[in-house]
Amino acid sequence: MIERIHGILAEKSPTFVVVDCGGVGYGVNISAFTAGKLPEEGAEITLFTNLVVREDSMTLFGFADKTEKSLFLMLLDVNGIGPKLAQRILSGVSPADLLNMIASDNKAALGKIKGLGKKTCEQMTLALKEKAGAMLSSLGDVEGSGITGMGALTGAKLEAVLALHTLGVKDPAAEKAVVKAVEILGDTADAAALIPEALKYL
Repeated sequence: MIERIHGILAEKSPTFVVVDCGGVGYGVNISAFTAGKLPEEGAEITLFTNLVVREDSMTLFGFADKTEKSLFLMLLDVNGIGPKLAQRILSGVSPADLLNMIASDNKAALGKIKGLGKKTCEQMTLALKEKAGAMLSSLGDVEGSGITGMGALTGAKLEAVLALHTLGVKDPAAEKAVVKAVEILGDTADAAALIPEALKYL
């Protein structure tokens, strides 16, 4: 099994890279999350990898960090989710946000991820809720992970943070703005009210 590769980033696209390792170019499938963390072509990179072997193919998937790789492997344990769908899911939301959705049983937020139907969302939360919660606890307070010392955001707060992400606002700024909005509007405010209020504090 190829667990990790280190080399020169020879080519890159939003879903695929070629890493030159000692003159051999490895083609690696990646998520949009990992693509956003890549340096310019010609720079050294390290990707954590998983080799998926099928009867007629061998496909290498690469990840920016161990958390994303672990989540990818967790998704493969869900009935109906294969490597390509797992890659697509991780392209639609950050690992930390996805863990929050699963751990909080937020099927509404999961259903907004392209490629996920109602049945698959239900299977994900049923199969992975406990694992996702444990992984969130182990991550702790990690910069840019979507997790802070105030605990994992859920419900309307999480939906508001995700909406800010789609507008290009990254953590921890997105979380802090939503928390401030909650202080002003109260815990019962819905996402539609929190989003414009949070934008005032960015």
